Amino acid sequence: MSFYEFEKAVKCKSAIEDAGGVTKVSSPRASVIVPTYHDWARLKLCVNALKNQTFPQDDFEVIIVNNAPEDTPPVDFSLPHNFCIIKEGKPGSYAARNAALKLAKGEIIAFTDSDCIPDPYWLEAAINHFDKGVERIAGKIELFFKSDKLTLVEIYEKAFAFDQEKYAQTGGAATANMITLAKHFDTVGLFNDTLMSGGDNEWGWRAKDKGISIEYAPDVIVNHPARADMKAMLKKRKRVIGGEVCNKNNASKNTFFLILLKGYFPPRRQLNIFGRKGLSFSRKFLAYLLCYYFKIYSTTYKLALLIGIAKPERS
Repeated sequence: MSFYEFEKAVKCKSAIEDAGGVTKVSSPRASVIVPTYHDWARLKLCVNALKNQTFPQDDFEVIIVNNAPEDTPPVDFSLPHNFCIIKEGKPGSYAARNAALKLAKGEIIAFTDSDCIPDPYWLEAAINHFDKGVERIAGKIELFFKSDKLTLVEIYEKAFAFDQEKYAQTGGAATANMITLAKHFDTVGLFNDTLMSGGDNEWGWRAKDKGISIEYAPDVIVNHPARADMKAMLKKRKRVIGGEVCNKNNASKNTFFLILLKGYFPPRRQLNIFGRKGLSFSRKFLAYLLCYYFKIYSTTYKLALLIGIAKPERS
């Protein structure tokens, strides 16, 4: 064992003891990383789903990262033997994921979020892909809804949200369901923890530049709640745009004019929704109109960020 590996083992043991947990997983095949922020109720559902994985519990560990250290777990919050909770005070889910990466012992790193419910075969299916030589996986993100009667925002989510196959084609993947070999973080580096959003795809693009391939895996499934109201959706847009602006740094005057010229025109690429199956024409039309509204909103917010009258929100 190298000094670095020894240091990681000591830190993880200390973190587990601080959380009041005990782990029996000394050499896991996989490490699952779950950042959480004031989300204990939904985290319980995620923990239960991970506890019921078909992949043997003694072959994987779960590291939950509380990104709000002052918000302690509820009294009735308990964890299986292969789970632990650590704290990360630096704001942002990417800072939280980086903290867990420094402690993770698995040769495979699997990411999901506290509001997600992994399919029972999630890890088993993913491991099968890695046994066949895959380097990275963008797993399928399946939306679920509060009821069969969808809100306008839920219609939009069903039409446009979490297109992992599309992300994978550009080298990225949403960390709600992204799995990779641990060694790639030595090659690519950690997540950019200055970003409040978009750091998952940004890391993926760096990995692609290093020649690390990615595969879309429709059988590696995580269930994600669809946002149902406008307030939640606009908050998400602000996080995403904030991440994009931080990632691209300062914009030139020419960029300003391009934003103004392009940002207020109806979206063109999203017109392909009318050729997709699974939604009625009326729902497709409503989704497209809402997409146009979000584009206008995002453009306006982006301009506010660039001229300094708004600040990026945390993820």
